[in-house]
Order: sequence, then structure tokens, then C-alpha cells
Amino acid sequence: MKPVTFIEPPDLAGVIAELSNGNGARIIAGGSDLLGELKEGSADYSRLVSLGALEPLRRIEATPGGLRIGALVTIAQLEFAPELDGSYRILAEAARGVATPEIRNQGTLGGNLCQRPRCLHYRHALVSCLKKGGAGCPAADTPYQNYLSVFGGAGCYAVNASDLAPPLIALGASAVIEGQADRRELPLESFFTGPDLDPTRENVLEAGEVLTSVTLPPMPLGWRGAYSKSRERTAGDFPIVSLALGYELRDGRMTDTRVVLGGVAPTPLRSRDAESALEGQPPTDAVASAAADAALAVATPRSHNAFKLDLARALILRGVTRLASA
Repeated sequence: MKPVTFIEPPDLAGVIAELSNGNGARIIAGGSDLLGELKEGSADYSRLVSLGALEPLRRIEATPGGLRIGALVTIAQLEFAPELDGSYRILAEAARGVATPEIRNQGTLGGNLCQRPRCLHYRHALVSCLKKGGAGCPAADTPYQNYLSVFGGAGCYAVNASDLAPPLIALGASAVIEGQADRRELPLESFFTGPDLDPTRENVLEAGEVLTSVTLPPMPLGWRGAYSKSRERTAGDFPIVSLALGYELRDGRMTDTRVVLGGVAPTPLRSRDAESALEGQPPTDAVASAAADAALAVATPRSHNAFKLDLARALILRGVTRLASA
């Protein structure tokens, strides 16, 4: 691991100023992903700017408009937070399935949303790829494609591996971003970007900008969601396919349906076609099957990862009926 300069400004203005200097600076929060990249040689940053002194970013706060979760809130906090009860429980459920207890105590909400892809070729220091500024995607034609997209990729087929993004998008979350120029808030679904825009990045953060919090709107009291994922190991692993699914059951029919897949595309994938197939229908196996068909209709798997479509289908079928009996 190359030597790095560690800086911990006392306030957000100092963090933004350090990041705006254009001197190879990178934010560090929990560091569970970034430090691994630096040790492996898949990333090379000369200055690490810590958010550790920013206490307001460690809070979960109820607001008149819903809930505000600071970017430094740990995944373990989300797992046990009393604020994440009722309709918000899907987020605590997703947090409970992230990595290991040690990682959950160290990793943060912001870090989970901004983590880099798990593609083995991207993570290998000696392999050149499009995401690291090289030419082409060496992973595209290899047999090991578990962490590659089945919904396109514009030359880079690495997928978004965040466990927290799908349930947050299902809850209608917004990302709060602060920089030198202004403070902006946008739907979390729009926070993530694919390789068609820029293959070297995964979100809209510009130089000098910080994801400071995520806000959740109020949800109907009867709305419930569930998070599930398929992974190589039963614990401590990233999703091969994940699903955040929710709805409110009124008079035996689903309403306000949300279907968000993870691990299948360069960005978390909300399927409005699947939501339309569920909306106003009873939670039966036949309806769930139709929703799965709609969600996967435009999939274009690689030569060795079509099995991910079967996993996604199974998660949707189970999720629809599981919520009905919850």
C-alpha cells in the first residue's frame, strides 16, 4: 500500500475545500471498501479526507417530511434503529444482511451507496479495464460473470452491489448532496449513473461534492416491504441478485407497488413494468409470475450469467406472496 496523507477537517466546509483542490483526494468514512482498494492496488489516492468529525452526519432524525439519515450512520445503526419500524422496516432488513457484524459496525450508509463495483477484473491491480480508464471489458467474455450485468452495460458490465440502494429507492428516498456551489437534493434513483454516461464512475457526485444524507418521505401506514438476495455464501457476501419489493394490501389487492432489483445492472434497477403488472391485482402466484416476466423481458444476459434471471424470478415470486402473509 502506497503512503497516503490523512486529513480530518473539523467541518463540512473544510471537507469540501479539500476535495475541491484537485490533488487526488478521496473521501473516507468507514473505509471498509476504500482501504481494501488501496491495499489491492485497484485504486490510487494520495490524500484521504475523513468525514469523522462531522457529528451531524451520524444522526437519524424524524422530520416533518419523513426521516433524515446522515451519511455517516453505520449499517449496524440502521439494523437496530427504532425509527426504521413499520413501513421503513425493509431498510433495517437489508442492513441486517450486509457483510459481517464487524463490517456493519464500521461501514456507513454513504459508503454503501458509493462503493465501487465488485467485478474481479476491476478489483485486480494488474488488469486494465474501461472502468479504470483502459480499453474494453476483459470480464465480458470470461466464464465467471456472477457480478456482471444482465441488463446491458455500454462496454462495462460491472453491476451496482449496494444492499441499501434497492430498499431506499423502493421507499422513495432522496439523496442530499452538498458542494462549494450549492446544496442539491435529487431522487436516489437518479443518484446512480451507468457506463453510458462515464464508465469510470457510478454516481453523479462531482469534484468537491459530498453525499451528506438521505431523506425518506412518509409512507402509508399499511405499506410493507421485504428485501431478499441471492449470494454465493449464506453470510458476509455481496448480492448476485437482490430484490426490494413492497406494496400496501387494500381489500385483497396490491397498491403503491415498488419493485427494485439489485446486482443485475450497472445501477439499481426499478422495474415500473413489474409494478404495473402487480398494481391493483391480488398477490397470487400467477400475478407474481406475470410481474417477473415484465421485469425480465428486456434482459440481455452475458454468455455465462443467464442463471441470474432465474434467481431474480424466484425472488419476485417469493416476495409477492411473502408480503401477503406478513
